[in-house]
Amino acid sequence: MKISHFICFLLLFIPIINFAQSLQEKLGYAAEDKLLIIHGDDVGVSHSQNLATFQAIQNGLVSSTSMMVPAAWSKEVAELAKSIKTPDIGIHITLTNEWLHYNWGPEAGKTDVPGLVNPLGHMFPSCAEVAQNASPEQVEKEVRAQIESAKSMGIDVTHLDSHMGCMFYGRPEYMRIYVKLALEYNIPAMINQEIYKGLIEPNPALFEGLEVQKLPIIDQIIMADEKAYANGMEEFYTDALKNLPAGVHVLLLHLAFDDAEMNAVTSGHDSFHAPWRQKDYDFFTSEQAKKLLEEQNIKLITWKEIGKLL
Repeated sequence: MKISHFICFLLLFIPIINFAQSLQEKLGYAAEDKLLIIHGDDVGVSHSQNLATFQAIQNGLVSSTSMMVPAAWSKEVAELAKSIKTPDIGIHITLTNEWLHYNWGPEAGKTDVPGLVNPLGHMFPSCAEVAQNASPEQVEKEVRAQIESAKSMGIDVTHLDSHMGCMFYGRPEYMRIYVKLALEYNIPAMINQEIYKGLIEPNPALFEGLEVQKLPIIDQIIMADEKAYANGMEEFYTDALKNLPAGVHVLLLHLAFDDAEMNAVTSGHDSFHAPWRQKDYDFFTSEQAKKLLEEQNIKLITWKEIGKLL
């Protein structure tokens, strides 16, 4: 037997070692490290939200945000971003308009994406209505318009995420668009293990031709719900931080001030209203929260850092 053949024969009996790295290890951290993006959704909707979010970035623990481009106050986001040394701002892909008295239409224009508007020219209030009316082609056109509009304002777009989860729970083709555009623009899309295993992994044909494996997959998305608000936001966030496991996680917040503007925007809603958003702001600008992160050895990161892996 030749030596080369003998070596190949021996290799068949060497145990296969798994060299797969966790996302935190790819980012240069240890496998046991707890990494967290504290993320403020919805900037661009109101002046109140913009100010609260950027103050929480400058003076608190918020490390990332994403903008709703079609909303009326999105241009102010670009101005406020100049006050941040390294702003981490993504696109909060907006296909819906859930508020009663504050309305917007699509960034691409209602004639170009007619399936995204109601008879008044405003976006629909729910993802179900979007899925019923908007073709994948129209959704892709609108998402592109939002990304390009933000870039034209001077925003260095660091990632994609989805307002109300419409890109995840609309038509299956919307999820393909989400992945496709993240890869095309070479930025991360917010996808956790649950979304990956539930929507991407079981549907390989839907993502044919896309290098999905290039996208970083985070471990958890954590967000307070109505039960958390009823029981106390401080208790919810304290418990979430104390029980955060090793890995890379995103904690979604909705920051604003409990002022006249935000109460008008959110009128008629029992959740995600002005008092809810003020509580998010109060906790994540508090010394208590800062101390908690230190005690739990939680390291804050940004989407921009994750994007370097691409």
